Formats: sequence, structure tokens, C-alpha cells
Amino acid sequence: MANRTQQGASSELDNGLLHDLLGHLLRHAFNRGQTVFTQVFAEEHITPLQFMMAELIARNPGVTHSQISDAMGTSASVVTTSLKPLIAAGNVARAAGTDRRRMCYRLTPTGGQWFAALRPKIQQCEDLFARPLTMAQRNQLAEMLRLLSRMD
Repeated sequence: MANRTQQGASSELDNGLLHDLLGHLLRHAFNRGQTVFTQVFAEEHITPLQFMMAELIARNPGVTHSQISDAMGTSASVVTTSLKPLIAAGNVARAAGTDRRRMCYRLTPTGGQWFAALRPKIQQCEDLFARPLTMAQRNQLAEMLRLLSRMD
């Protein structure tokens, strides 16, 4: 169990069992990942959610709103909010699907060039985030997270 001496000299809080809870540890790891992403992509003006959406759209031209939402495990409203700046910037085009009720998305030619130029930076982001881990640990963690998120 974590105690005050394990938390570092700057902490005044006794975190109890929090540092033993997977959800708590995942939240802290997630927050650190967001911080690393923001640092690496500071010049790009893109959020992690927008990057994920651009990746899905680039790999699946004509992908629907609900497919993006399902793939990301998030609500349709989050997809809508995150896509607005990409559409406004001219990087993503929105069009009615074959049944006219579904919206479909694809990268514009400009968006394709934009994403192709920034996509390689994700490896730098991943490497900085996973720096404390060996490659074997990194692969093992990825496999365990896939199991926990039921992506197996």
C-alpha cells in the first residue's frame, strides 16, 4: 500500500489506497499522456481527440459519425464538438451518406497533406510517454490495456 513516505516529500496528503487502484493509476497515466501530447503537438493546434478522429477518417474515408463515436468509445456530441475545428479549417469534409440521415467524413486534399505531415509526430509522443518502460513492458502494457478495454 502507498503511504506518505512513498509519495514524495512535496505531498502532504495520505492517498490511502488510491495509488493501488487501477482506475486511479489509469487516470494519472492518461493525464500524463495528454500533457505529453500537448507538448509534442504544441505547434499543431490539435487535440488528442482530434488526432484520433483524423486517423480514423484518414484510414476510413466516408466513415460515419456513429462509427467514429463507437471506435473512440465516446459520445456523438464529443465527436461533433471535436470535429468542428477540423471542418472549419478545411481539413475534414462532411457529406450526407447514402441514406441522407448519416453524416460521412473524409479528409480534404489539404487535410490529407496536413495530417500526413503531422502524423509522424505521434511516434515521438508515444516514445516520450513510454520512456520509463522497456519495449517488452510497453508491449505487455498495451496488451493488458486491450484486455481491460475489451479490445481483445
